[in-house]
Formats: sequence, C-alpha cells, structure tokens
Amino acid sequence: MSEGCNGSCGSCSEDCASRKPSREEMLEPVNRYSKVKRVIGVVSGKGGVGKSFITSYMTTLLRKKGYETAILDADITGPSIPKAFGIHGKVTGNEMGIFPAESGLGTKIMSINLLLDDEDTPVIWRGPVIAGSVTEFWTQVVWGNVDYMFVDMPPGTGDVPLTVFQSIPLDGIIIVTSPQDLVSMIVGKAVNMAKKMEVPILGLIENYSYVQCPNCEEKIEVFGESKLEAVAEKYHLDILGRLPLAQPIAKAIDEEKVEELEGDWLDHAADYIVQTLPPVEEKKKQGPLKIAVPVDESSKVNPHFGSAERFLIYTIDQGQLTEKKEVLPEGKGHDELGALMKELGIKVLVCGGIGAGAMDVLMKNEIFVVPGQEGDADAAVAAYLDGSAGVQTEYNCQGHAEGESCGCGCGCH
Repeated sequence: MSEGCNGSCGSCSEDCASRKPSREEMLEPVNRYSKVKRVIGVVSGKGGVGKSFITSYMTTLLRKKGYETAILDADITGPSIPKAFGIHGKVTGNEMGIFPAESGLGTKIMSINLLLDDEDTPVIWRGPVIAGSVTEFWTQVVWGNVDYMFVDMPPGTGDVPLTVFQSIPLDGIIIVTSPQDLVSMIVGKAVNMAKKMEVPILGLIENYSYVQCPNCEEKIEVFGESKLEAVAEKYHLDILGRLPLAQPIAKAIDEEKVEELEGDWLDHAADYIVQTLPPVEEKKKQGPLKIAVPVDESSKVNPHFGSAERFLIYTIDQGQLTEKKEVLPEGKGHDELGALMKELGIKVLVCGGIGAGAMDVLMKNEIFVVPGQEGDADAAVAAYLDGSAGVQTEYNCQGHAEGESCGCGCGCH
C-alpha cells in the first residue's frame, strides 16, 4: 500500500501489491470429475526446438513407470501432440464434460485437433479466444485420476503461456532449448517469466545437441558448441537431458509411434521429476467427509442409483473411517434421493449406473459423483479415496434388459 493511501482502489492508478490478486486467487478449478496431482509445463522461448516431442516422450516414460499420465496440448494454433500418438477423430462429451482421447498405453490427451471436423483446418482465432480454449481444457475436460499432467505450451511469452501460468496450478516447468548462439537470451526470457509468475523451474533440456556416427559413435555438434552448461550456471538451473538429432526419433513421430520409441536420453529427467515432484493426493478439506454408496442386499454397488433401496454412508475424518451405517430411503427417484443426500450431508456419491437427470440433481446439490463403479462397496470407497477409481463416461444402467425401465420413472436411462 502506497504512502497516503486511503484504501480505495476505484480511482487510484498506483500499481501496488495490495490491488494485485495472488496467483492462488487467479487459478481456475480443475474439472470436478478429475484429480490431477502434478502439473508440469513444457516451454521454450522460440519455436522449432522439439518441445512437443519432449512433452510426448516424457509422458511416455512416466506412463511406462506405471503412473497415470495426461497431456493438455496448449499449442492451439500448432497442435501436434495427437499425431505423435496416432490419435485422430473427434472426442465426445456429456454433462460431465469433455472426455479426452487415450493413447495406446493409456495417456489421456486433449488437443484442439480433437474438436475439429477436419484436423487440417487452421485455427484462425485472436489471442484471448485461444487463451480461453486452454482454460476450458483444464476446467471442462474429464481427466479422471492423473498423477502427472504435461502442458505443451506454444513458444514465447504471449497470451497462452501467460494464461497457463495464471490459470493452471503448475508445479514446475521444463525449458526446452537448442545449441545456438541465441540460447542464452531465449532461456532468459522463459526464466524471467517463470520467476514473475512464481512458478518453479525444474531444469533445462537441450534438443538437437549432436549427431552420433553409427559406426564410430563419435558425437558431432552440427549446430556448434553447446552453451548449455554456461546458461545453466548463469540461471542456476539443472540440466535434465540432451537429445540427439537422430533418425529414429523423427521416424517415430512421422509414423505416429512415439510410445514405441526406445532411448535413454530422458531417463534422468523422468527420474528427477518423480523424485522432485512425487505424485501426492490433493489436500483434503478440514472436517469429516461423508460418502454414500447405493448397495444391494450383499453390500455390492447397486447398478441403479434411481431405484436403490439402501445406501451405505461412510464418514471419513483425517483419512480414517469413523462411522459406517446403512440408510433406507423412504422414496425413490432422483429428486427424493438427491434431497436425502443433501440432508445427510453427503459430499461424494460412489455409484454404478446413473442417468443424466440424476447427475444433474446431484450436481445442483454440490455432490461429487463417481459413476461406473461395481463390486464390494468398501473396495469402491477405498478406490475413490486412494485415487484409483476410474470414471465411467457413459450414462448406463446395467441391471435390466435393453429397453426396460429401471423403475425410477425418469425415462432418462
């Protein structure tokens, strides 16, 4: 606050800290059916340095280590991530949000190309519209459970990188560069932007570092002597890896088989990320959490939410089960059950099949729904709590014959 400030910002032109929102205040909430534990941005000060390949291959390495991975392709005007994985066609969605495409190994991917009728259609939008699309990828896509999400950003420090830094809770960024004389200035711009936005820098990756002779294995620096060590020392950054200019890499991308590529170039980078940013559960809100599960007579998850005759209610406090009780609702149907859930203070519903009408009622009552579960109710709740419960993306009821009503009277199944 400036000297002589009267506390009113309406007519004041001073650029003081008291009128600036914190980074936490600017962050957008992730889609409500998603748990994203770590978010890493991949940036570069200029184009053409192989940033998208490094994003794709880093994600593949972590996926092969057993982690749940995802890529948010924020390079709206130059989307190349889907092609690297051999993904074509359009994604779908419903009231829950947009469902990302999945690679052969299971990495979830969202890119503007997956929304276009023709992936060759150019995206001719102004900056604010492009930036808004990136935010929607974070808030509207049903990512499910993700240990590591990589955000492939366009080069430079324009609207989209700024939006990502401000709107998405980045745990850190990787700066990608190449061995050229401009590298120090280019890295410097990315470093300074990250510092201004209070985002940690995980380190540097240099692409096109060398060409290796297939006969004698000599490394030839075709772009001149690398300046990477000097730049890393100047900005106090770690070097996470160097990649060669190699035919197998180009071939894997051209043939859309990045997940089949074998190389140890980024093994250190992948290990560094796991050690530095281990996937952690999001912080739980203070106070007990109540979870409801519609069950049958044998305490199995009932495939019909709308016609469930009994519910198990779990109370979780500080990560421990403090109470488990059975509740028998007096009525059936979406409105009655939604009102009962709200009355009981339920925050999470773990269920099997559920219709769009029921989902809408529960969402209006601020109840988080985890559909598509089956089997023992205790196991289903445990899977939700440890983040391993998958999210069924279709509205379905599996306990009656095709075309037969489930009895809840809604007609939405």
